[in-house]
Amino acid sequence: MAKKEEQAEPQPLPSPRLLPWHSAAIGQLRQAWTANRLPHAILVQGAEGLGTESFAAWLAAAVLCEKSVDGALEVCGACASCALIKAGSHPDLYWVAPEADKTQLSVDQVRAACEELSKTSFRQGYKVAIIEPAHQMTPGAANSVLKTLEEPSKGSLLVLLTSRPSGLLPTVRSRCQKLTITRPSTADAMAWLQQESGKAVSPALLEFSGGAPLKALAYADGAFDALNQHMQKSLRDLLSGDADVTQVAAEWEKDALIDRLIWLDLWLSALARTGIAGSDDRVTFPGGPAHLPSPSRPLNISALYSMVDRTRALKAQLARTALQRELAVESWLIALLEVLAPGKAPVARAS
Repeated sequence: MAKKEEQAEPQPLPSPRLLPWHSAAIGQLRQAWTANRLPHAILVQGAEGLGTESFAAWLAAAVLCEKSVDGALEVCGACASCALIKAGSHPDLYWVAPEADKTQLSVDQVRAACEELSKTSFRQGYKVAIIEPAHQMTPGAANSVLKTLEEPSKGSLLVLLTSRPSGLLPTVRSRCQKLTITRPSTADAMAWLQQESGKAVSPALLEFSGGAPLKALAYADGAFDALNQHMQKSLRDLLSGDADVTQVAAEWEKDALIDRLIWLDLWLSALARTGIAGSDDRVTFPGGPAHLPSPSRPLNISALYSMVDRTRALKAQLARTALQRELAVESWLIALLEVLAPGKAPVARAS
């Protein structure tokens, strides 16, 4: 499998891999394959950290596998097609992802893949194109996909991967068969994490990961604990006056900003719930002990939930637009101080 030549710095593509929580979606695909009703376009939707990329890689490998032609949808790993996929050079597979240092999928990238789908297969079988993340296509790219969906070629399969289906054009969504990768139960996820990591994992880690086991596994080596402790220290220093918004914003912007915003979303939500319950225990993270200075007055619950909304909006903006990140974080921190420590919030810098 190889990315298109237009991409300046190709990245390694996911290896075909099925995970326990993929079983329901795989069952649907196998049933459609056996009935000779595999759709020409599939929208695979699932949260980040559920392995949608490796699922799509498996689907592509199975559709192209020579043993699947007259049998069940499988990846044999031994035929010529599987060997080409393993080598990253299958001529009938096209994977479109953002170019290095870019967040959006360009019209040229997507159009090139769609044009390849309209051609005759090199190996006299399927041609497969995978686009991820599909919700980050430019309007021109989305229109190229729409044209392909309206006039599909025989023996072609277009797979769109997304964690935000609402970010796609309704006309694109309506022309694809939807396949949802669902989160495993907490018990199943925790059992899988323990098996994969070889140690007990904190439930707070799974909560931070949004119930997505792969993301939790990536942080199970101590990275989550380090982030948790650093965020507590940053907020404690900010609220006590030992650091200002400019310092904290500069520090957060340089490293793992999205993960910091996820942590803040959970922290603020927990803080609001604690305030509603009338408890003086100001948690720093769900299930964690109190480490931050308690506010000198009752918290404004409505304002806290407004900060939750603002946190989520900022995270979404960072994923799709080129913001002045440090200034955006400064503005967020100033708003936080206005809620938690009135009188300490500085005037925001002009952007």
